[in-house]
Formats: sequence, C-alpha cells, structure tokens
Amino acid sequence: MRYLTDSSQMKAIDSYNIEELGIPSLVLMERAAYAVSAEAEQMSSQNGSVLVICGMGNNGADGLAAARMLKLHGRKVKVLLCGKASHSTKEHSIQLAITEKLGIPAVTADSRQEYSIENGFELIIDALFGVGLSRPLNKTFIELTDAIERARISGAKVLAVDIPSGVSASDGQILGAAVKADATVTFGFEKLGLVLYPGAFYCGKKKVADIGFSLPNGMESRMAYTFGPEDLRRLPKRPADGNKGTFGKVLLAAGSKRMSGAAYMSALASYRSGAGLVQIYTVKENVQVLKTMLPEAIVTGFDREHPDMEELADLCRWADALVAGPGFSTESYAEQILHWLLKNVTLPKVLDADALNLIARHCELAGYLDGSAVITPHIGEMSRLTGKTVDEIKKAPIAAALEFREQHGAVCVLKDARTAVVSENGIYISSSGNSGMATGGSGDVLSGILGGLLAAGMNVGDAAEMGVCLHGLAGDAAAERCGMHAMMATDIISCLGAVLKEWT
Repeated sequence: MRYLTDSSQMKAIDSYNIEELGIPSLVLMERAAYAVSAEAEQMSSQNGSVLVICGMGNNGADGLAAARMLKLHGRKVKVLLCGKASHSTKEHSIQLAITEKLGIPAVTADSRQEYSIENGFELIIDALFGVGLSRPLNKTFIELTDAIERARISGAKVLAVDIPSGVSASDGQILGAAVKADATVTFGFEKLGLVLYPGAFYCGKKKVADIGFSLPNGMESRMAYTFGPEDLRRLPKRPADGNKGTFGKVLLAAGSKRMSGAAYMSALASYRSGAGLVQIYTVKENVQVLKTMLPEAIVTGFDREHPDMEELADLCRWADALVAGPGFSTESYAEQILHWLLKNVTLPKVLDADALNLIARHCELAGYLDGSAVITPHIGEMSRLTGKTVDEIKKAPIAAALEFREQHGAVCVLKDARTAVVSENGIYISSSGNSGMATGGSGDVLSGILGGLLAAGMNVGDAAEMGVCLHGLAGDAAAERCGMHAMMATDIISCLGAVLKEWT
C-alpha cells in the first residue's frame, strides 16, 4: 500500500517534521535536492547543459540546491530565477547565496518581463512552483510553461521537482497551465495530483524520494492510498479441503431480452475471481444462450410479465453475495425486482449499470441503500444519481464519492481513468488500469469480480478496493498482450488467472 497526500496534508507533514520534531528545513532540502540531482544525472549526459528554473519559494530553493550539486558533479548548469526577490523565502535566500559564491550563472527576471529559454539545454529542471500552489498561473508564467514545452518538443528533457508547476497537488487539476515533465521526483509521499487526471498526464515517470519525513500521529487514517500488485496477497486463501460452497455463491440478476452479453461477462468474471458457484437470474429468453455460453453457471429464467418473488427469495437464501444490474434493463419488471431486492435482502451486494439507472429514476430506491451495498457508477451514472454535472464530478471525484457515501452509507466505486473507492476503510485511488479498458463490458467484468470477492467472505470495503485493483492489473496484462487499441472486456477476464497466479 502506498499513501497519497494532498497539499494541506503535505504542509502538515512538513510542519510537523520541522517545527515539532526539530529537523532543520535545510536538512530536508538537502536530501530532496540530492534526489533531484541524482535523477537529473540519469537524464542528462556529462557534457550536457542543464537549466534550472526556480521560483522564489522553497520549491525554487530545492532547485537551487540541486543546481549546486550538479555543478559540483561537473555538469554545466544555469539558473533562471522567476518572480520577485521580495517573495524569496529564508531557505531560498540561503541557497541562492551559495550558488552565487560557487559562480553558477543565474539570470533574474521579474513578472513584468517575458520569460524565454534559449536553445541548447539538454535538461530543464522545473522548480518553479511546488505543492502549495493553489491559484491559477498568471499570463507571464503561462508563457514560461509554453516556452518549456517548446524546448521539450525540440528535444530537451524536463524534470519536475516534487510536482510539475501548475498541477494542483490535491486533485490533479491544471491551474491555468502546467509544465509537462518527462519525469518527476516527488518527496516523501506520492501526491494525489500525480495520480489523478489530468495531472497524471503531466508528471511523466514518477520517483518517490524518501527524504526522512515522519508522519504525525493519526495522519495515516486521513490519507488516501493505492495498491500495487503485491497487495493482492491480502485476498482470501483457498483452503486445501474447501469445496465449491466454501468459495462462495454469487447470485447475478442480469441480462434482458436480446442482451445476454453483460450477464455472461459478469458471471465469468465472478468465476475467474474465485467464486465457487454462480447463478444467473435473467429473463427466460436468455436461458438457453447463457447455458451454452457458460455451462459452468446455473441459469434461472423468470417471466418478464410475472416475476416470481418467492423463487427469488429462495435464490437469495442460497447465495452469499448479490450482483444486480448488468444489462438488466430499466423496464418495469427490472424495477420491481430491484425494489424487492433492496428492501428485503441483507446480503452484501453490488449495484451496477441498470440498477443504478433505476435508482436514479426512482429516488425512493436510494433510501434502501446501506453499508451492505457497493455501487459502481461511471461518471455519467454518478451524474444521474446525484444531479451534479459531469464536469463537476470530473473536477472533484473524491468529493462526489464522499458525499454520496455520507448520504446513503453505501461503498462508492466511482469509475474513471482513476477509479476512487470510498468506504469505511477510507479513500482508495486506483493506480492500475489503462485506456484500453474503456470498452463495452469492462464494467460488467468489474461487477463480477466484486461479486466473487464478496462471496468469498471479504467485507464490502476490502472487496471493493481489491476488486478495483485486480480489475486494473488484469487490464494492464491484457494491454500488454493485445495492445490497448485491440483489447476487449473478455481479454481482461482471460488475464485474471495469470495475475492471480503471479501475485497470490
């Protein structure tokens, strides 16, 4: 597990280490600068020229210290100072005095002048603004980011210090304009703005440098986090003397007339994620085709005109977990079944696709949501559920998911390029997955994975986080095998086994 910080948390961590623990800020700065200079040496040749662009805050001071280290290692270094000298921090003044004594050439400009970057630099280090930036860049600094981008297009590499200037550390939004880096060295902890889009587009290769931060008591519980493949080892073990009942039974209410694919993919994904038995509850028109497509599944058909609730109650007593919604339609029979399930079933449940569309249409259904439910909306479905615009949710996905959970108690899996999971555990942000997964059926696969993990006995928060992680890792494996342009949802399913075999 890797912790992710926002701007305010990073400031609190910095303050705690300097003011309460008594670590001098210049000590932390030296360690940060060493990490930047080491990466800079990897990105440039011994004879190459390096331009370090420094603001007047401590991010700029980090850049000045890195420039000194590069100079001492034989690199040709030049500094471009940007901003008013009156805004210089104490640490910045100290670092600047050292660079001046070492004879490192520096060009000073103020905000009234147009910044320009001459040709010939092999590497540009962006130490303009750090994680504290909260306001949009002004016109002059936008021109500077444009100049850096022109230099990058012309062949210079760009290394960002802590975060690319112009990217919000808290949410990845672009504050007017931003530097596009080939690599970013960030300090202590990965920043949310480096993981969430659009900020993730700008950071390039990320390196987290340990510069000696300690966390204040209780800080971990307030930080977002993400998983790597090694975290899959937390999945339930399969006892050697288990049977198909031991490994969980999933009831899947899915599919509609002439729409059996979603039910098939969700059921297959449940099996591939470890479920012992999967029973598909679908319209009777789908029974034969689903039995043929997935003979391992139990398939029970119902009459669309008169669904049998006693039969459904028996199926729920049989099951360990419920998945409802993939391809289920929003017709009256689907609303009737969903209403009964939400009102009467206490099983851990995944609500996806048409189940969410029905809840959005029939607001009273949201009143039945509670901590046993995992909802899996994409941005459009979340817009319908909440009344917020797509743009509002895209700009603040974590806030939207938190608000929904606070109102309804359900675990919220808000699907996007970086899926956010808000549960009793906290805030999980996916760091696996790729754009090839933006294909029909991918969400059905996720719902099936979640159902399989819930049936195995995982609690709803853990299952949601692990399911999203596993789904993304399988998507990455599928992209490696097929390429992102060609991959389909079934390719994600076919890679689940290899991912689980390698990491569990």
